[in-house]
Amino acid sequence: MVRKLSEMLNCINIDEAIEEINRGGHGVEILRKIQGHSNIITFYGTAKDPSKEYYYMILQYADKDLRDYLRENFESLQLIDKFRMAEETARGLWFLHSKDIVHCDLNSRNILVYNKQIKITDFGTSRQIKEGSTLSCSEIEGMIAYIDPRCLKDSIFDKTSDIYSLGVILWEISSGQPPFKQKSSFEIFLEIQLSDEFRETPAEKTPFQYVELYKKCWNKDPHIRPEMPLIIKTLNRLQRSGYPIIY
Repeated sequence: MVRKLSEMLNCINIDEAIEEINRGGHGVEILRKIQGHSNIITFYGTAKDPSKEYYYMILQYADKDLRDYLRENFESLQLIDKFRMAEETARGLWFLHSKDIVHCDLNSRNILVYNKQIKITDFGTSRQIKEGSTLSCSEIEGMIAYIDPRCLKDSIFDKTSDIYSLGVILWEISSGQPPFKQKSSFEIFLEIQLSDEFRETPAEKTPFQYVELYKKCWNKDPHIRPEMPLIIKTLNRLQRSGYPIIY
């Protein structure tokens, strides 16, 4: 298998493949820029099917996405496991932001789990932006429960919007279920339009510090949302603290 993969990769005209694939998005070019981090999916290259003229991205194998992993394993997960997954997700996002890349579609379907390690993936809507700048949301797509309400109301998206999405994911890791699972996307959209405070409620027995962290991440005011180094520091401290205060 390794030999066949190596042979296939050696036959690829990478520039041609990237140009072809990028006609429909920026995912490949973004992937090339963000390799080398343990919490980002590994990109091996692209391959062309000569019979169908299709191009394929060759990515690291992962067991399942975070949503399915939580559904299947939540009852056996310890708090320290949840904090570790949360920190690994944050570290992957911080690496993206250090490259001035915003993911734009961070949710539990776009986070994979391989050997219990988090791997952020799916960069088809990701964009590179200058520090301090914003994106228009006209081309932003994704699961509405994870999208910064500013994007839905004011068509503004930036790094703090990814942090909003991260806050929802931190809640999901602590609860074991997707946000607003009983509501349709349209119902969620209407709720967000009616209230800036429309959020999930904390799961029982969640450490207070963890709840306060994700609440700050999904605060309606982007200036209150914590920066990535503080998020990582807090999650790392929680893993070492013994979690004394329960929500």
